[in-house]
Amino acid sequence: MRFHHMGVFVSDMDKALKLYVDLLGFKVSHRATIPDGPAEDPNTRVSPKLLEDIFGVEGARSEMVLLTSPDGAMIELQQCEVPKIQKTPPDMLRYAHTGFHELGFQVTDIETWFEKVKAAGYEPNTNYVWRWAKTGKSFLFYDDDGNMIQFCEQQGGPSWQAS
Repeated sequence: MRFHHMGVFVSDMDKALKLYVDLLGFKVSHRATIPDGPAEDPNTRVSPKLLEDIFGVEGARSEMVLLTSPDGAMIELQQCEVPKIQKTPPDMLRYAHTGFHELGFQVTDIETWFEKVKAAGYEPNTNYVWRWAKTGKSFLFYDDDGNMIQFCEQQGGPSWQAS
């Protein structure tokens, strides 16, 4: 099995795209309002019934953007219109609650990334880069919706990797 993508629900698509496209270097590979989809390509449309079944609400509608990094990582951004997206309280996005709480990226030159993220106005979890798993360095920061994003710089294999 191979990892395919991560879905991130956002309250402001334009702000999210500034992070993922402008700062992190992802490219938009598909953008549509679903269930409508792009009028020019009926093969990419999502049926209204399917979206209602997935979202569990009648009249479900969302703006969806698929992003791809230069290395092939994929992120799906969703900004729901129906039901109207609600921001999760930041304390519910932290470690004391179940769910996915970190989106992790492997990077090189982590100190440069740390300064770049801070200069772009994103709040770091700590004011420093820290050691991680005996073989790397890391830092966490929060996007505009309070989601945690972790950058890791790994030297060699993870310390827990079997020989």
